[in-house]
Amino acid sequence: MIQTFARRALQPQFRSLARFGQSNEESDVSFLEQVYQYFDKAAALTNIPVDMLNYYKKTDCVIKFHLPLVRDDGTVECIPAFRAQHKTHKLPTKGGTRLSEHIHTEEVEALSLLMTFKNAVLELPYGGAKGGLKMNPKKYSKREIESLMRRFTIELAKRNFIGAAIDVPGPDLGTGEREMSWMKDEYTKFAGHLDINAQGCVTGKAISQGGISGRTESTGLGVFYGCREILEDYEFCTQAGIPAGLRGKSIIIQGYGAVGYYAAKYMCAYGAKLVGVAEWDGSIYEENGIDPDELQAFKESRKGVKGFPKASEYHEDESVIYKECDIFIPAAFEQTVNRTNAPKFNCKVIAEAANGPTTLAAEEILIKKGVKFLPDILLNAGGVTVSYFEWLQNLDHIRPGRMTRRWEETSKYKLLEAIQISTGLRVDVTKNQQAAKLLEGPSAKDLVFTGLEESMAVAVQKTKETASKLNISLRMAAYYNALMTIHQHIDTAGLR
Repeated sequence: MIQTFARRALQPQFRSLARFGQSNEESDVSFLEQVYQYFDKAAALTNIPVDMLNYYKKTDCVIKFHLPLVRDDGTVECIPAFRAQHKTHKLPTKGGTRLSEHIHTEEVEALSLLMTFKNAVLELPYGGAKGGLKMNPKKYSKREIESLMRRFTIELAKRNFIGAAIDVPGPDLGTGEREMSWMKDEYTKFAGHLDINAQGCVTGKAISQGGISGRTESTGLGVFYGCREILEDYEFCTQAGIPAGLRGKSIIIQGYGAVGYYAAKYMCAYGAKLVGVAEWDGSIYEENGIDPDELQAFKESRKGVKGFPKASEYHEDESVIYKECDIFIPAAFEQTVNRTNAPKFNCKVIAEAANGPTTLAAEEILIKKGVKFLPDILLNAGGVTVSYFEWLQNLDHIRPGRMTRRWEETSKYKLLEAIQISTGLRVDVTKNQQAAKLLEGPSAKDLVFTGLEESMAVAVQKTKETASKLNISLRMAAYYNALMTIHQHIDTAGLR
């Protein structure tokens, strides 16, 4: 019965629009069907009843409405808005809010399913959600975007689709701490007098608005932690045809936004080498390595990578992503690795920093070439993990470490004093800044980063164990673990 479920075909209704040179015809299936294909493949590995699998697959609720916007020139425009809650077995639901002209109902359904699975893989107490507005933010003024974000928040609140205990949006494509701060402010005005935890209605806010240190870096940092943990596995690296360890590995990144930049920054600081980057205005390559910070500064000033002076090659298309490298990191849109371009890749490992960047057909082609995959629902979960820390901070109404940092620092000095008394050695740390730094208590960012590191390490280990036990890929292991976690929760709680 389960194998029949896994083979069930779904008729695509939408095709991914052209992104990074990908045309509609190049996409194997709709994005939602792609996610369903992976779901079905993992479902065939379980002993979960087919009727329950069908329930886990479907979206609990998705809404669409239109927001009126008075443009700066006085004209009125209607902006489609969406929010999907894939599963509400755990509340609140959690997922990003994007501003994209490509967004549609099926896309938010697919992304919300991925969020449910991502939360399950990282053992976060959330169901999955996703939403956004159908617009290109580059074509709107700051006032217009603020007006839309505030109106979007009010409309969600009127439909009971936002709140610290209901549904907690976060940043995504086209949004950041500015937009999240506007949403938090509007919701607080709307319901703050009734909800003491109103500040936790969104995550990814500015620190002054209840945000947490390290959220901006979190997804890229999580990619680094995940890659580092997996590449320490000798057997995995042997199968991929590369030496074990992240150090010395050549990297090419598609999409140099916050995720791509911070992934490159931390990986290069650890000893990897960034050799290529593809962006909207072309792609660059430098065999001797590209400094992530220098490229980021250039991109911010020029709004692209074209003309970067320390690259030996520039291409008007994305062709650099097909050059030989150890690790290719898609950090842009979904379905950028598809059936048409899969044969062109010359990497050993694909580390998925984007959501759903690889179609099933492309994966099958690349696996035959010996390429290994680090799956998106595991690797790019750093953002939602740190959002969880921010949410907890908002519920606790206290920043991490406020009550313990000074105590930990005092404890270290007492330990040093005990060592000095026992040994007769005298150490004057006041004259050594490096020594004094080591004795400091952890900052909020220190706690966030170590919490993220621990979360990623545990999730990677559990995924590797399942992959080894069942002799399946890391992607299937992550999906399998997520399905079993969801099933165990719902089976225990019951359906009524």
